[in-house]
Amino acid sequence: MRKIQLCLCCLLTILISNGCSSKKDTVTLEKYSMTSTSLGFDTVVMFTAYAKDEHTYKQYEQILQDEFKRYDKLFDKYHNYDGINNIKTINDHAGDKPIKVDAPIMELLKQSKKYDALSNHQFSVTMGAVLDLWHDAREAAEKNPKKATIPSKKALQQANTYTGWEHVELDEKASTVYINNSHTQLDVGAIAKGYAVEKVAQKLEKAGLKHAIINGGGNVRLIGAKPDGSAWNVGLQIPNYDTLSSASLASISINESSSFVTSGDYQRYYTYKGQIMHHIIDPSTLMPAKHCRSVTVITKDGGIADMLSTTLYTVSHAEGEKILAKIRKEKGISVEAIWVYDDTIAPEDDTATISSHGYQLVMSEGAEKMLKK
Repeated sequence: MRKIQLCLCCLLTILISNGCSSKKDTVTLEKYSMTSTSLGFDTVVMFTAYAKDEHTYKQYEQILQDEFKRYDKLFDKYHNYDGINNIKTINDHAGDKPIKVDAPIMELLKQSKKYDALSNHQFSVTMGAVLDLWHDAREAAEKNPKKATIPSKKALQQANTYTGWEHVELDEKASTVYINNSHTQLDVGAIAKGYAVEKVAQKLEKAGLKHAIINGGGNVRLIGAKPDGSAWNVGLQIPNYDTLSSASLASISINESSSFVTSGDYQRYYTYKGQIMHHIIDPSTLMPAKHCRSVTVITKDGGIADMLSTTLYTVSHAEGEKILAKIRKEKGISVEAIWVYDDTIAPEDDTATISSHGYQLVMSEGAEKMLKK
């Protein structure tokens, strides 16, 4: 898993300057940074913040560490924790009884249910039974690559009959979640990390932090602009399978609190008969999606960005633009996207592309305006 963690950590290149004072900040701010592999979500967390002194920074860092660990336990589907009802607890009692949950779980599941409908069911946290089959195949392949297999079509189709919100009951008044089908399983992996990063950022902002970057395994949340008021330049990672490049496909300029999340086929994958079997499963085929190499979503909320990057990866560019338009209209939010394709494989539609390092980039109109010239 170490290789996966490092790949996730390096998904984005963020160009930042050293400590500085500015017209915006009358107090001189120093830059402080930390990197940790022990904050959960099976990933590397990188944190860079500007603070007036080390003591103040350490207070911010403690908030970040405590909150990441808390959300990791709540959204974990593989481990139990004393005194905590988490996603695993809910799954373990499928078909048995409702489980009382903390507010973040209820909020995340409510948001997931809304976006399930908005995405035309291309995003569903109720798809756990299908994802479990792929998870087991991937884990087995990592232990013994020569004996790699994929789930059978029959098994996938059977597991998919347990997908759907008709199998999950949310009782907000009682703060309970009940899976009424004993075979249905929740998997919040496509939204949990982005949701957690967003909540951590919001708590840090309330604590007074004005200039910072949180990178939770490729889920990047910017807090404010740089101390001097200038924009952050966020580099789009080249989607290599086996090597990490320090070069970027493009640089996006952002000067306000925003989230920048990438989903791609070069994360969490194994090889079967020469084919890459990655972790992003298309709900319509129950197989790894194959439309492009990566999708990056830029919007205010990290949970929405995480969910949408996965969703857009599972559909064509044309369908993705329709989903974006629908969400902009119905949710009233600003959201942009960047699709990355191999240079030899153009998008299915006639969209104009930008060539870079052997890849083609397709950008929504708003994302193209953010492109650093």
